[in-house]
Amino acid sequence: MSVNSVAKAGAQASPTPTAGVPRRVKAVVRTCAPGPASMVGVLVLGVLAVLASAPAGAQTVTLTKVGEIPGPAEHIRVQGDHAYVSHHSSFTVWDVSDPAAPVRMGATELPQEIWGFRVRGDRAYVGANFFGVAIVDISDPAAPTVLGNHETLGQTKIGAVYENRVVLIDHMEGMVLVDATDESAPTGAGSFFLDGYARDVVTSGPMAYATDSPTGLYVFDLSAPGPPEPVGILHAPAAPRAIEVQREVGEVSGLLAGAGGGHLQIYDASDPTRPVRAATFETPGRAARVAFSGSHVFVADTEAGVAIVDISDPAAPVSAGTHPTGEPARDIAVTDTHVFVIVGAGERQEGETAVHIFSRSS
Repeated sequence: MSVNSVAKAGAQASPTPTAGVPRRVKAVVRTCAPGPASMVGVLVLGVLAVLASAPAGAQTVTLTKVGEIPGPAEHIRVQGDHAYVSHHSSFTVWDVSDPAAPVRMGATELPQEIWGFRVRGDRAYVGANFFGVAIVDISDPAAPTVLGNHETLGQTKIGAVYENRVVLIDHMEGMVLVDATDESAPTGAGSFFLDGYARDVVTSGPMAYATDSPTGLYVFDLSAPGPPEPVGILHAPAAPRAIEVQREVGEVSGLLAGAGGGHLQIYDASDPTRPVRAATFETPGRAARVAFSGSHVFVADTEAGVAIVDISDPAAPVSAGTHPTGEPARDIAVTDTHVFVIVGAGERQEGETAVHIFSRSS
């Protein structure tokens, strides 16, 4: 299948870090226009505030632990006053309007293991292995309900949405488009096979961004009729296993961040026909998952805890602080006021996990 553009990335070696100075950009692939300006600063975590390194003159960002959601937990998303947590086949809703005292509201069990999910409005789109993508009604937090599902040929990892079109990642078919006009009986509307091992997909307005390992990033326009066909492809080594977009709702954002090769990767798809990797940033640990908040990216950095990176200039990310969390940080979600971090054992590993809740201020 043809595409409008294929961009290839190169890299340059980074200098050896100076002791006590946070590591900066490891590889700059292509200079791109700076994003919205924002001051960043020092990260303070836990009951005993610890100052981390930050750029000179930057405004500090303070995180203070205020609460905890008991495990088990593997994936987390937060929207409004509710946190959505999955573990194996369970999907649970928590009321976090008082972050110091989260309240379990309701849960539902999926027939198979949950690999990932996204939340939009009063729906969750859940990748549930061979059960396919499940559309879950979360309008009543006390009773999340599966409305329907669409099975694919392989294992469904995650779903995302634009209007009544759901896109999902499947290891065998690649990115699959589903017509969810009838949520009780969603139907397939075509697919596009990704060259590598399909990993993740996220939407911003009508644009969908899919990633595979190890080959690259694919950009789709879901407003176009017919089966999905990429409008742009970037072949990039060590492409992210997990990816997020700066803004899912409202004006389309072409700025993306992902965890790939153990590092934070920044992509600029503001020109959807020519996506580029703007930078690769070496975090102290091994980046597992990321969350966006304005011009900051919060990284679940496994054994190194949480890393915060200022991407006001996407081509030149700067550390805004790091701090260990005691146990490895596995997943992360961010609101304007709080940060939610899953810590403990990794996915499909035995061991305890929990969600630590931090307030944030600047």
